[in-house]
Amino acid sequence: MTPDRVVFSGAGGGLLDRDTGSHEPARPAIAALARLGVPLVLCSSRPRGEVLLVSRRLGLDAPVIVENGAALIVPDGHLRSGVPGGRWDGEFHVLRLGPRRETLREALLEVAAAARVEVRIPADPGREHSEPFLVEAEEDAATLAREAAARGLRVARGETHYYLCGGADKGLAVRTLLSLYEREGRLPTAIALGAWQVDLPMLRAAHRPIVLPGPGGAVEPLLAAELKNAERARRGGPAGWNDAVLTVLAGRRLPTASPVARPVDDCPLVFERSRRTA
Repeated sequence: MTPDRVVFSGAGGGLLDRDTGSHEPARPAIAALARLGVPLVLCSSRPRGEVLLVSRRLGLDAPVIVENGAALIVPDGHLRSGVPGGRWDGEFHVLRLGPRRETLREALLEVAAAARVEVRIPADPGREHSEPFLVEAEEDAATLAREAAARGLRVARGETHYYLCGGADKGLAVRTLLSLYEREGRLPTAIALGAWQVDLPMLRAAHRPIVLPGPGGAVEPLLAAELKNAERARRGGPAGWNDAVLTVLAGRRLPTASPVARPVDDCPLVFERSRRTA
């Protein structure tokens, strides 16, 4: 049966504690979603192996979105009609929405040459759809981001690395999964929880976006500025995530995210500021 609701969530800094990686305070809400048959879809910047590991640890049997929306991974049997265009891979149907890492590596070298910026490419065997790199200065990353955007690509920043990504983002992956549910017979209400700038496309694609405060209790200014009707969790981390989800399931609303002046952003650089990325 197609669910009437689905919850999309980043992992690091919200559902998982930013420092310890624990999800213990969120257990009541996770259990409530399971009882009600509401899928909890992890929508992460992390690679497939890491996200599936977290999903299993939480006891979930739902799709996952990985590498900033570059791939949608659906457990076998979750959708009656399968995943058109997806590739069968063991227990999962994998729908690739972004280019392969090999393609992005070639593009990164071309972009760096055009931008006259030196990049270093570290080893990161887990990624399939994004290419990590390092630069000497943030100004170099901004120059690369502009050059990449001209080619339909994006640059995202994690705690220790930058990443070159394809045109797909978390919002595209959310809309794709919702369309697959609708194809099964019903368009579910999408509830999304995110804390970082990189979560903005996911939150925009949801019917009910909820912003989680970051460290110190502050909401990411870009999210508050761009999501006029978003709700705001009362606190961050897994405890705040838990409270927000239980509030939604009880049929109540959270406070509105406070609007702020839109920050000046003259380059298409996506900042990911959680420790392990969202």
